[in-house]
Amino acid sequence: MSELHFASPDGISLHLRLPQQPTDGIPDYRSSVKPTYQQIERFDTLPSRPEHTNTHRRFGNPTPVGLGGFLLANTPATIMLLGWHGAGGRNGNESAAVGRFMYMGCLLEIICGIGEWINGETFNAAVFLILGGYFGASGAVMMPFYNAIGGYGTDATAAAAAYHDSYAMLLIFMGVLLLFFTIASVRLDICHVVLFACFTVCFPCLATSYYYMADGNEDSARTFRIWGGIFSLAGSVLLWYLFLGSLLEAVDFPYLLPVGDLSKYVRGRTESLGRRRHKSSPSCGL
Repeated sequence: MSELHFASPDGISLHLRLPQQPTDGIPDYRSSVKPTYQQIERFDTLPSRPEHTNTHRRFGNPTPVGLGGFLLANTPATIMLLGWHGAGGRNGNESAAVGRFMYMGCLLEIICGIGEWINGETFNAAVFLILGGYFGASGAVMMPFYNAIGGYGTDATAAAAAYHDSYAMLLIFMGVLLLFFTIASVRLDICHVVLFACFTVCFPCLATSYYYMADGNEDSARTFRIWGGIFSLAGSVLLWYLFLGSLLEAVDFPYLLPVGDLSKYVRGRTESLGRRRHKSSPSCGL
């Protein structure tokens, strides 16, 4: 049996023993490492390689920001519609809500919608971004800079009537939009279904109130404005409940508020297609 010996200047040696005749066995490889104290000290001071982990940058949940902005903009405006304690001048005037519409309803909703879009939440992003645009539009028409009423002529009565008829169209199509949100939320939970349903009824009531205001029928306008405020208040109460639930979830609270999950009853299209494919796929038994 022949032997080979290799030695490095660092004191690392390698011994190889090879048989003289070829065999089917595994050669006997033996190595002896005899590092000195200086080598050990040098090895310990070498920088270690960074470990590759699966951690990535995480973003916070923007939903509480959007819910809080909507609540602080909509709830006081709802009280103005109802005229509680003289709010809104007892005629639904929401001029005091311009700042809240622009900065809480519009700005915070849009920021939240962009955050939801970044997180891949398409439905949430659509809801918050569209509602943010609505609050911005509602606040803009109350500012003298935009001259929303003056653009309809110099006759104040005719201009106000034309403005009310025109603004009511936005409220009608907001009701259509909220109806679509209601249908889509059937895949989510009971709270969202009832929430969107409340505002689906609220917007047509407010639109009808504006039509009666254009006709000069103040009594009917007030009646439908109150009904719109009632449905808006009901939706706001549910939204406060969801806002609290989102905060409890954000801090990992041991108990969460029930919302009535419907996803287990209304299955998604991809899940249904996956089950159909599984049933239709051929199988063989052994």
